[in-house]
Amino acid sequence: MGRENVGISGAVAQNLLNVRPGIVGTIAVPGGSEPVIQEGRDFVSEFMDTQTGVFHEEAFRHLLTREAGRATRYQDFFSVCLLRPDLADDRRQMEEIERAISEKIPEFVRATDFVGQMSSAIAVILLHTAGTDALRVAERIRASLEQVAFREGPEGRPQRLTVSVGNVSFPNDGHTDSILLSQALAYLEQAVQRGGNQVSHGSGSPD
Repeated sequence: MGRENVGISGAVAQNLLNVRPGIVGTIAVPGGSEPVIQEGRDFVSEFMDTQTGVFHEEAFRHLLTREAGRATRYQDFFSVCLLRPDLADDRRQMEEIERAISEKIPEFVRATDFVGQMSSAIAVILLHTAGTDALRVAERIRASLEQVAFREGPEGRPQRLTVSVGNVSFPNDGHTDSILLSQALAYLEQAVQRGGNQVSHGSGSPD
């Protein structure tokens, strides 16, 4: 499903991250929290790509932690998908392709879902979506990306790629952000080991 404006406004991003421009706030970092004090667009760009709405890793993890806490309090549900292109172990090529894919994914999810670029994979939080509905969305993302031609660098030839996906849901597959990410990564690796270009999901324990 497409959307005309995939970017998230500065006000929305600031509210999600519990910080305000021009006022000292904090954002979660390994080992604690870090104060921030910035202004306007530069402030928001610390946490996300303002053109695509793709969150940087620390901001994405912060959002996942908040969502797990919110879903616990209100007995809600959501899902996490981790994606990785099915490429040979060329790290430079992988990073370029992952960046291009992460910029494309917002076209295939709702404006209320979150897309983040992490070091280990591309990550998506599907709000208020779990079980078979989440699996359906994950399959749609996988199939849609398979139809897109990605270019490796400005001079590279466009090529079609496949992706492997690990999908888990709160609370069935975990009650904390760390468990959900760990499980999603395990299912992602399972999809890769099974040949790639497929979704492996939380219907049981990963092999």
